[in-house]
Amino acid sequence: MIELANFFSSAPAYTIVSIGAAGVIGFLLGYLLRSGIILTYKKRILILEDEMLSNHSRILELEKKNTDLKNEKLIMNGKQPAVSKIGSKTS
Repeated sequence: MIELANFFSSAPAYTIVSIGAAGVIGFLLGYLLRSGIILTYKKRILILEDEMLSNHSRILELEKKNTDLKNEKLIMNGKQPAVSKIGSKTS
């Protein structure tokens, strides 16, 4: 019982060092954990951005096809399309 009491009432220098070491270890573990979480979120964001870009490009392709079909229909009916394609750039 006396040894247990001596363990909890150790020298102040030993207590300060152990608390400091526990604090540093806790900080490092927290930093590594948070860095891992942030890295996971960044990967998810990149995946979602790629998905959004592919969806937007698909929408633009469909809009272009729709416009081309409308222009072809107007040309077949003998009317001039409202928008001219002269000088248009494709990216």
